Amino acid sequence: MGDIGTPSWQSGACPDWCTVEHAEQDHPDDRSHRDDGIAVPVAFRIRRFVGAELVEEVAQGHLVLGRWQRDGDPRTWYLLGDDNGTELELSEESFRRLVDSMQRLIDGPPAMRAQPSPRRS
Repeated sequence: MGDIGTPSWQSGACPDWCTVEHAEQDHPDDRSHRDDGIAVPVAFRIRRFVGAELVEEVAQGHLVLGRWQRDGDPRTWYLLGDDNGTELELSEESFRRLVDSMQRLIDGPPAMRAQPSPRRS
């Protein structure tokens, strides 16, 4: 979106997906390209101990997905976040692996056996 009246600090045209209105006075830490993101409604399980009993509940919330790129940096980062402000930024390669792994998981056990997950200790 920064093509009309592009600030002097901006290194080039915005990516097609950028929805930020850039301004000359943008703080150097804010000089980045971002999209509007996607809020995906999700149901998730919360498990916790109450005394010695394991209690489970189902809650509703959102996973927030988006793209981010610092001005002048060729790398695009993919954001995974939640309603509580927890965020994880993944490289494009990592995000693609995550999407592929999720697809294998949804496809069922035979596909998952091809790449066993590392066990936590």
